[in-house]
Amino acid sequence: MSTLAGTGAADVAVRPLPPQAPPQPHARFRLIPRLETYPTLVSFCQTVPGKASLLLVFGVGLALATHLFFLPVLLSLILITAFPAQRRLLVTFCTLAFALATCWRAGSLPQAIDIALVCALAGVLFMVAVRLPKSPIGRRPLVCLLAGFMSALLLASYLPHDSRMQNWFWGFLTVLSGYLAAMGYSLLDRNSKNRDSFALQLGTYRPFWGMTVIPYPKGAAYLRRVECKTPETLAVSQLKGVKLLAWSLVLLLLLKFVVRVVHGSLGIPTFASLFALSAARSPFPWWLGWAAVVSAFLEKLLRISIWGHQIIATCRMAGFLALRNTWRPLESRSIAEFWNRYIYYFKEMLVDFFFYPTFMRYFKSRPRLRLFAATFVAACLGNSLLHFFTSYMDSVQSFGLLQAFVYFRTYLVYSAALAVGIGVSQLRKAKKRDGWIRGRLVPALCVIVFFCVLHIFDDDMGKYPLGEHFRFLANLLHLRVG
Repeated sequence: MSTLAGTGAADVAVRPLPPQAPPQPHARFRLIPRLETYPTLVSFCQTVPGKASLLLVFGVGLALATHLFFLPVLLSLILITAFPAQRRLLVTFCTLAFALATCWRAGSLPQAIDIALVCALAGVLFMVAVRLPKSPIGRRPLVCLLAGFMSALLLASYLPHDSRMQNWFWGFLTVLSGYLAAMGYSLLDRNSKNRDSFALQLGTYRPFWGMTVIPYPKGAAYLRRVECKTPETLAVSQLKGVKLLAWSLVLLLLLKFVVRVVHGSLGIPTFASLFALSAARSPFPWWLGWAAVVSAFLEKLLRISIWGHQIIATCRMAGFLALRNTWRPLESRSIAEFWNRYIYYFKEMLVDFFFYPTFMRYFKSRPRLRLFAATFVAACLGNSLLHFFTSYMDSVQSFGLLQAFVYFRTYLVYSAALAVGIGVSQLRKAKKRDGWIRGRLVPALCVIVFFCVLHIFDDDMGKYPLGEHFRFLANLLHLRVG
């Protein structure tokens, strides 16, 4: 999301990240060279020895980065690189094989059965949405999907406690919650003129390059747009994949260095341990709290950058030149810009699922209210709803739906503050200031302080009561609390 000035409101919410930084005269040195701009290297990577070399280098980097499951991922990339004409179908095959291999490694046959049932359910919903466009699921697919899942949660809550039926149903819903976003993207693709068959849609259901609840990178429609169609674009995509993986390794070393210096040499406690001290009513200096919060924010930013780069790097190696998930967020001069740069595909999911439906239907005669309302629904309601469905299944099973919502109130405060910050950031007209300090440094520091304070409430597990988070914030502000 970006600012409102100089562009249409609909474009504001989904303004894509640039694939690379704009060229600057002083930015000649690069830690990782722009390999994709060397014609000789691009030509070499289109040959069999060149492809083999790229896969070998990427495999070594993947082993250093992830350690676990790098071999199945590498074998999948080799297969897809060898048969590019069947890329999408092979992505589906490798994704399903990877999911089953994960279940086999964990020794969980029931989970494998649940995954098969989820895929079957997704296929039925997709078929109904395509063949019956005037049905409720054809007209409002996301509403039906999320309302149906909530109804299933209510049903599971009223089944006999700890019965065999309830335990199985909870296990199925837990697996289903991890596929909700991918199913939503498939249903949104129902009216596309060049939509993929469900066999290809399955390749986007937690694909082998990154099995997370957030689809990376989005759904089948996005994969069609970024798929490499020629040997040259594939070579460029794979070179960028190798570069991005190398950058993730650099960031991994930086993260280890920061942790060792901050928590080892300087002796600054982690945010979690300091928060536990605050909850136990143990005093600590206010400046130590700020140090812990800032370090926790930066460490989380590095971790998100690392695994996001690894996922997108693997996706690029498979032949899809997708945008990065994180791109220079510390350069952001507004809250909306930071959210767009910080975790791009999660933001895009909220925009596609919640922002657009709200923006296209409500407050059409009041553009500023229209933009703010759509942003609030996406960043607060949608953000909270998806986090609750994916993170609170165990709490709902153990304590019931109502009590789980009570535990979730801290994250509701977080998402509401985030939504207000993004909405105001989009509506306000930022003044252009001259100079690097007033024009870039000061706005960037203000954005960082906002997200550092917000990090105190970034708790979607409900480990501590909401009051403890406000107590910690009061300590940071050097206020006395009882």
